[in-house]
Amino acid sequence: MNVRQKINLFFLVAILTMVVACSSATPTPATIAGFWLDDSGNVTTIKYQNGQYVPTSNYYMLAARSQNQLVSSSNENGVLTWEYCQTAKPCITLQMVAFNGDTIDVNWTKATGESGQMTLTRTDKGDPWQN
Repeated sequence: MNVRQKINLFFLVAILTMVVACSSATPTPATIAGFWLDDSGNVTTIKYQNGQYVPTSNYYMLAARSQNQLVSSSNENGVLTWEYCQTAKPCITLQMVAFNGDTIDVNWTKATGESGQMTLTRTDKGDPWQN
């Protein structure tokens, strides 16, 4: 192999190395749209609508046909807030603190005044009665 071929091979390897490094270093953007399970078995559905993410429903997955009433939802400056009410239980408001791909950290407040923090995890189960 002559000097010119060695130089061409060197540059080819360098370019291929940069292409592979750049393609593997660029993460696929995560989306907050999906189904999110909380510590109590409630799943919130978040959809992308009209240019923003919006909580659209909430279900209690541990009881048959138990849809919670979604009282309100908002997305202000990328901070999702939603309130839902379960039958015979106090309403609960969740406010997103951080989104980490497959988890959402939230602050919660019950209508009784109790509050705390929890982490919602992405799940593949949402509205069990959708067709």
